[in-house]
Amino acid sequence: MNATLPNWDTLKFAYTKTDCVFSCEGSIDADPIWGEGHYLPFENVQISPAATVLSYGLSVFEGLKAERTEDGRILVFRVDRNAWRFGHSANQLAMPPFPEQRFIEAALEIVLRNERFVPPAGKGTLYLRPILFADEPQLGLRTARRYRVLIYACPVGGYFSAGDKGLRLRVLEQGRVAPGGTGNAKAAGNYAGSLNRRQSWHAQGYDDVLFLDAHEVRFVTETTGSNVFARLKDGTIVTPPLDDQILPGITRESVIRIAREVLGFKVEERPLSIDEVISDAAEVFCTGTAWTVRSVGEIQRREASHAFEKPKAAPVLLEALRGIQSGKRPDPFGWTRAVSG
Repeated sequence: MNATLPNWDTLKFAYTKTDCVFSCEGSIDADPIWGEGHYLPFENVQISPAATVLSYGLSVFEGLKAERTEDGRILVFRVDRNAWRFGHSANQLAMPPFPEQRFIEAALEIVLRNERFVPPAGKGTLYLRPILFADEPQLGLRTARRYRVLIYACPVGGYFSAGDKGLRLRVLEQGRVAPGGTGNAKAAGNYAGSLNRRQSWHAQGYDDVLFLDAHEVRFVTETTGSNVFARLKDGTIVTPPLDDQILPGITRESVIRIAREVLGFKVEERPLSIDEVISDAAEVFCTGTAWTVRSVGEIQRREASHAFEKPKAAPVLLEALRGIQSGKRPDPFGWTRAVSG
């Protein structure tokens, strides 16, 4: 174990080399498709310059967290849902899904083998990044026959600094993805395509891009990395329904259940137009594994800027979600799994 522990007091959401990575090779010509898999020292992997993933983008990934509790346990949040979505995304790109139970076992084992990188309680989390990609060397667009799964882990702090005010979003009046495409898969290419606009607007002081639907270009879909919610002036929380343009966010799913079943909010999953957001939303917030629950302070659309009230729903939703994730409050849903202690 030669990786260096970070300073827990200055931890950021960034890459840090850890001790161990899981690697498993697969071939559609084998039975079973996926090999045994190995836990290896965290080193660079070798890949052919002609690997399918490099030319044609055959890659999907996941993100999930492990967290140390105040009494020393380590909890992993909703790993079963990440396992499901990992397979769902693979199917969307015509890649063989990695078995869900094997995903769960490998993810939990990676946490244990990198246990010393799980930050102390309240200092951060251990972020797991599973990846499935086609590493067969080939020229020409077609499905591959050989694949690889990797799972690595990094200790991370918050995605945004603690002193940040509400997010500043700017509306891009176009779809993030094409209708009927891979928008509901966690595919690498979905993120690459949004970087140019996100980068240019970030330089202007915006935190992210708010995309509209690709059909009518008037309904809210997502940001580049989060699902979107609005609390209307009558108290109802609304979020766009899942379709082929919206990723089935695990934090989104969790927040909906917490809002309804724990906090008693009325929640609707229905189309949410940008006009309704501007005219009738008292509060807007975003959800994601890295973002958790993050309030929006301002939305810029064309030449007009719209500011929102001091958030009321987002703080209590964040407190409830983080309470379950960190073990500070009961988990009525059975979402967390203890891997030590």
